[in-house]
Amino acid sequence: MEAINAPSVVCLGFFDGVHKGHLSLLRAAADIARNRGLIVCVHTFDRAPGEKDFALTSLAEREALLKAAGADRVAVSTFNEDMRRMSGDDFFRRVVLEKLNARHVVCGDDHRFGYRGGWGVKELEALCRQTGVGLTVCPPVSLPDGARVSSTAIRRAILAGNAALAEEMLGRPLAPKLREMINQRQEAGGGKQEVYFF
Repeated sequence: MEAINAPSVVCLGFFDGVHKGHLSLLRAAADIARNRGLIVCVHTFDRAPGEKDFALTSLAEREALLKAAGADRVAVSTFNEDMRRMSGDDFFRRVVLEKLNARHVVCGDDHRFGYRGGWGVKELEALCRQTGVGLTVCPPVSLPDGARVSSTAIRRAILAGNAALAEEMLGRPLAPKLREMINQRQEAGGGKQEVYFF
Protein backbone atom coordinates (compact mmCIF):
# COMPACT_ATOMS: atom_id res chain seq x y z
CA MET A 1 0.00 0.00 0.00
CA GLU A 2 1.43 3.35 -1.07
CA ALA A 3 1.57 6.13 1.47
CA ILE A 4 -0.86 9.01 1.03
CA ASN A 5 0.76 12.42 0.95
CA ALA A 6 -2.36 14.54 1.32
CA PRO A 7 -3.88 14.91 4.81
CA SER A 8 -6.98 12.74 4.96
CA VAL A 9 -10.19 11.74 6.62
CA VAL A 10 -9.87 7.97 6.97
CA CYS A 11 -12.90 5.67 6.98
CA LEU A 12 -12.12 2.40 8.74
CA GLY A 13 -13.82 -0.93 8.06
CA PHE A 14 -13.86 -3.80 5.59
CA PHE A 15 -16.80 -2.38 3.60
CA ASP A 16 -18.01 -5.64 2.09
CA GLY A 17 -21.09 -4.81 0.04
CA VAL A 18 -20.72 -1.02 0.43
CA HIS A 19 -24.22 -0.92 1.90
CA LYS A 20 -26.32 1.91 3.38
CA GLY A 21 -24.40 1.81 6.65
CA HIS A 22 -21.10 2.20 4.82
CA LEU A 23 -22.52 5.05 2.75
CA SER A 24 -23.37 6.94 5.95
CA LEU A 25 -19.67 6.78 6.91
CA LEU A 26 -18.68 8.11 3.48
CA ARG A 27 -21.15 10.99 3.77
CA ALA A 28 -19.83 11.93 7.20
CA ALA A 29 -16.24 11.78 5.93
CA ALA A 30 -17.09 13.90 2.88
CA ASP A 31 -18.61 16.62 5.07
CA ILE A 32 -15.52 16.72 7.30
CA ALA A 33 -13.16 16.67 4.31
CA ARG A 34 -14.99 19.53 2.62
CA ASN A 35 -14.93 21.68 5.78
CA ARG A 36 -11.27 21.02 6.56
CA GLY A 37 -9.72 20.79 3.09
CA LEU A 38 -8.86 17.08 3.42
CA ILE A 39 -9.27 14.12 1.10
CA VAL A 40 -11.50 11.11 1.82
CA CYS A 41 -9.56 7.87 2.15
CA VAL A 42 -11.26 4.52 2.75
CA HIS A 43 -9.13 1.75 4.21
CA THR A 44 -9.95 -1.88 3.48
CA PHE A 45 -8.20 -5.24 3.16
CA ASP A 46 -7.59 -7.50 0.18
CA ARG A 47 -9.57 -10.21 1.97
CA ALA A 48 -11.85 -10.41 4.98
CA PRO A 49 -10.01 -10.44 8.34
CA GLY A 50 -12.56 -12.95 9.66
CA GLU A 51 -14.35 -15.96 8.23
CA LYS A 52 -17.39 -15.17 6.08
CA ASP A 53 -19.90 -17.45 4.37
CA PHE A 54 -19.20 -15.58 1.15
CA ALA A 55 -18.17 -12.12 -0.01
CA LEU A 56 -20.75 -9.62 -1.20
CA THR A 57 -18.20 -7.88 -3.41
CA SER A 58 -14.82 -8.62 -4.92
CA LEU A 59 -12.01 -6.21 -4.12
CA ALA A 60 -12.36 -4.57 -7.54
CA GLU A 61 -16.12 -4.15 -7.06
CA ARG A 62 -15.61 -2.74 -3.58
CA GLU A 63 -13.08 -0.19 -4.82
CA ALA A 64 -15.36 0.93 -7.65
CA LEU A 65 -18.38 1.28 -5.35
CA LEU A 66 -16.38 3.21 -2.75
CA LYS A 67 -15.03 5.64 -5.32
CA ALA A 68 -18.51 6.10 -6.77
CA ALA A 69 -19.70 6.91 -3.23
CA GLY A 70 -17.15 9.69 -2.83
CA ALA A 71 -13.83 8.16 -1.77
CA ASP A 72 -10.86 10.04 -3.21
CA ARG A 73 -8.57 7.14 -2.38
CA VAL A 74 -9.14 3.50 -1.48
CA ALA A 75 -6.18 2.14 0.48
CA VAL A 76 -5.89 -1.64 0.49
CA SER A 77 -3.80 -3.49 3.08
CA THR A 78 -2.73 -7.06 2.42
CA PHE A 79 -4.15 -9.22 5.19
CA ASN A 80 -1.06 -11.36 5.71
CA GLU A 81 0.33 -12.89 8.88
CA ASP A 82 2.05 -9.65 9.94
CA MET A 83 -1.18 -7.72 9.54
CA ARG A 84 -3.18 -10.42 11.32
CA ARG A 85 -0.91 -10.24 14.36
CA MET A 86 -0.57 -6.43 14.42
CA SER A 87 -1.83 -4.82 17.60
CA GLY A 88 -4.46 -2.12 17.43
CA ASP A 89 -1.94 0.44 18.62
CA ASP A 90 0.54 -0.53 15.88
CA PHE A 91 -2.20 -0.54 13.24
CA PHE A 92 -3.28 2.94 14.23
CA ARG A 93 0.23 4.37 14.29
CA ARG A 94 1.81 2.49 11.36
CA VAL A 95 -1.16 2.40 8.99
CA VAL A 96 -3.69 5.09 9.93
CA LEU A 97 -1.18 7.80 10.88
CA GLU A 98 1.96 7.01 8.90
CA LYS A 99 0.57 5.47 5.71
CA LEU A 100 -2.81 7.17 5.43
CA ASN A 101 -1.83 10.59 6.84
CA ALA A 102 -5.01 10.74 8.92
CA ARG A 103 -6.19 13.99 10.45
CA HIS A 104 -9.64 12.60 11.23
CA VAL A 105 -11.04 9.05 11.48
CA VAL A 106 -14.59 7.91 10.77
CA CYS A 107 -15.92 4.48 11.79
CA GLY A 108 -19.05 2.66 12.84
CA ASP A 109 -20.02 2.16 16.48
CA ASP A 110 -19.12 -1.55 16.30
CA HIS A 111 -15.73 -1.16 14.61
CA ARG A 112 -13.04 -3.60 15.78
CA PHE A 113 -9.37 -3.64 14.79
CA GLY A 114 -6.01 -5.08 15.78
CA TYR A 115 -5.10 -8.65 16.67
CA ARG A 116 -8.24 -10.76 17.03
CA GLY A 117 -10.33 -7.58 16.96
CA GLY A 118 -9.06 -6.74 20.41
CA TRP A 119 -9.44 -2.97 20.00
CA GLY A 120 -12.72 -1.12 19.61
CA VAL A 121 -14.14 2.39 19.62
CA LYS A 122 -13.10 3.09 23.21
CA GLU A 123 -9.46 2.30 22.44
CA LEU A 124 -9.66 4.22 19.16
CA GLU A 125 -10.96 7.28 21.00
CA ALA A 126 -7.93 7.14 23.32
CA LEU A 127 -5.48 6.78 20.43
CA CYS A 128 -7.04 9.69 18.55
CA ARG A 129 -7.02 11.85 21.67
CA GLN A 130 -3.32 11.06 22.30
CA THR A 131 -2.31 11.98 18.76
CA GLY A 132 -4.59 14.96 18.12
CA VAL A 133 -6.62 13.16 15.46
CA GLY A 134 -10.34 13.84 15.20
CA LEU A 135 -12.83 10.99 15.48
CA THR A 136 -16.42 10.58 14.32
CA VAL A 137 -18.27 7.43 15.36
CA CYS A 138 -21.35 6.96 13.20
CA PRO A 139 -24.50 5.40 14.66
CA PRO A 140 -25.92 2.27 13.02
CA VAL A 141 -28.25 2.60 10.06
CA SER A 142 -31.54 0.73 10.46
CA LEU A 143 -34.48 -0.05 8.21
CA PRO A 144 -37.96 1.29 9.07
CA ASP A 145 -38.73 -1.98 10.89
CA GLY A 146 -35.66 -1.50 13.11
CA ALA A 147 -33.44 -4.10 11.44
CA ARG A 148 -29.80 -3.00 11.58
CA VAL A 149 -28.05 -2.78 8.22
CA SER A 150 -24.87 -4.84 8.11
CA SER A 151 -22.94 -7.07 5.73
CA THR A 152 -23.79 -10.04 7.95
CA ALA A 153 -27.52 -9.23 7.77
CA ILE A 154 -27.31 -8.95 4.00
CA ARG A 155 -25.58 -12.33 3.71
CA ARG A 156 -28.27 -13.86 5.93
CA ALA A 157 -31.00 -12.37 3.74
CA ILE A 158 -29.36 -13.82 0.63
CA LEU A 159 -28.99 -17.25 2.22
CA ALA A 160 -32.67 -17.06 3.20
CA GLY A 161 -33.61 -16.19 -0.38
CA ASN A 162 -34.85 -12.71 0.57
CA ALA A 163 -33.56 -10.60 -2.31
CA ALA A 164 -35.83 -7.66 -1.47
CA LEU A 165 -34.39 -7.32 2.05
CA ALA A 166 -30.81 -7.64 0.80
CA GLU A 167 -31.42 -4.95 -1.81
CA GLU A 168 -33.08 -2.65 0.72
CA MET A 169 -30.00 -2.86 2.94
CA LEU A 170 -27.60 -2.44 0.02
CA GLY A 171 -29.55 0.45 -1.46
CA ARG A 172 -29.15 -0.97 -4.96
CA PRO A 173 -30.03 -4.11 -6.97
CA LEU A 174 -28.20 -7.31 -6.16
CA ALA A 175 -25.22 -8.15 -8.35
CA PRO A 176 -25.98 -10.96 -10.84
CA LYS A 177 -23.75 -13.44 -8.97
CA LEU A 178 -25.70 -12.87 -5.73
CA ARG A 179 -29.04 -13.09 -7.52
CA GLU A 180 -27.87 -16.36 -9.08
CA MET A 181 -26.95 -17.66 -5.63
CA ILE A 182 -30.52 -17.05 -4.48
CA ASN A 183 -31.91 -18.73 -7.60
CA GLN A 184 -29.70 -21.78 -7.08
CA ARG A 185 -30.75 -22.08 -3.44
CA GLN A 186 -34.43 -21.82 -4.37
CA GLU A 187 -34.04 -24.45 -7.07
CA ALA A 188 -32.30 -26.71 -4.55
CA GLY A 189 -35.10 -26.23 -2.03
CA GLY A 190 -33.21 -23.76 0.17
CA GLY A 191 -30.98 -26.41 1.73
CA LYS A 192 -27.51 -25.74 3.11
CA GLN A 193 -25.08 -24.84 0.34
CA GLU A 194 -21.33 -24.95 0.07
CA VAL A 195 -19.37 -21.87 1.13
CA TYR A 196 -18.99 -19.32 -1.67
CA PHE A 197 -16.04 -17.04 -2.26
CA PHE A 198 -15.88 -14.36 -4.96
